[in-house]
Amino acid sequence: MLVGFVFICSILISQCYPTSTTDLNEKDFDESFLSSTPLVQRFLNGVDNFKHFLSEKLIHRDYPENVEKFRFKNVVIFGDSYSDDGNAYRVSKHKWPLVPPYYRGRFCNGPIWTDQLKVPGVLNYAYGGATTDNNFVQGSTAINTVKVPGVRQQIEMYFNQSNSNKIDFARTLYIIWAGSNDFLFQPTLTPTKIIASLLNGVQDLLKLGAKNFLIFNQIPAQYVPNLQGFAPANVLSELTNASNVALVTGIKEIQQKNSQTLLNIFDITSIISKAVQSKSDYFKNTTANCWNPVNLTTVLNFCGNPEKFVFLDTLHLTSRMHGLIADAIRQFLLTSFEVNSSGYYIH
Repeated sequence: MLVGFVFICSILISQCYPTSTTDLNEKDFDESFLSSTPLVQRFLNGVDNFKHFLSEKLIHRDYPENVEKFRFKNVVIFGDSYSDDGNAYRVSKHKWPLVPPYYRGRFCNGPIWTDQLKVPGVLNYAYGGATTDNNFVQGSTAINTVKVPGVRQQIEMYFNQSNSNKIDFARTLYIIWAGSNDFLFQPTLTPTKIIASLLNGVQDLLKLGAKNFLIFNQIPAQYVPNLQGFAPANVLSELTNASNVALVTGIKEIQQKNSQTLLNIFDITSIISKAVQSKSDYFKNTTANCWNPVNLTTVLNFCGNPEKFVFLDTLHLTSRMHGLIADAIRQFLLTSFEVNSSGYYIH
């Protein structure tokens, strides 16, 4: 089984990399794809000063409550369980995730990044188990017993429930974090195809009038506990890089055709990688998971304090890790945000 999975991963990597990038390592990827054009100027903080980013004072500092301090007055979120604030819990009739120990329908032990943004005007359409598009890969939750809307279906729901004539597109930010479940449900899919499906959602929003986007790249698969036994770390790392290359390339093409649109990529790959790699007391365990949900009624607990872990269960992040994500995104929302000096972003 492992050999077969590795073989599939190897084929996927060979199919999705452009000829000129097949030999890219992580450093090459950073430099050539994330710093080469004005569109893809990347946040330059490294692992060394990431320890400063982990400080309690920085993460939990007081933020301005005045809405005028924010560049956007509305934030609309589409995605999967990393962003779901209870939608899957409601559609599964409160069966999944199991509460307790999971927090208020979140796939987390506490508030997730969407809760911790603490900004006005947030609309969250993310569902645990969602894919980029149900017409591409059907998404489901509650251990594959309940179907959920994919990102493109979530976008359709949003506009069906909204009056597009009253949406202030200039001050509305659309955030998308999805793609992992497409691969989990159909491991033979290439990263290129998954990213193409993700970008179809961006195109849907553009057609409806959207002007501002923040798109997450992929979490580093080599660190996800659920995947570590299926393939060598270098294979999983290359799969992540292949997805990220495809995303940067696709976003660049869309940007060139839509010059009045603000397209940004949130570099979740780096923020999780640096949390795992950093030698900091902020996280005591950066590799193992604290919980393991084995069925709809049982969650095994392997630790006493989840907040010292990066990963809560075999796929999801702890509330503390979500806090780091929220802090970085909040900087992007503030009017004081400077493109070249702060945030985990590709522009």
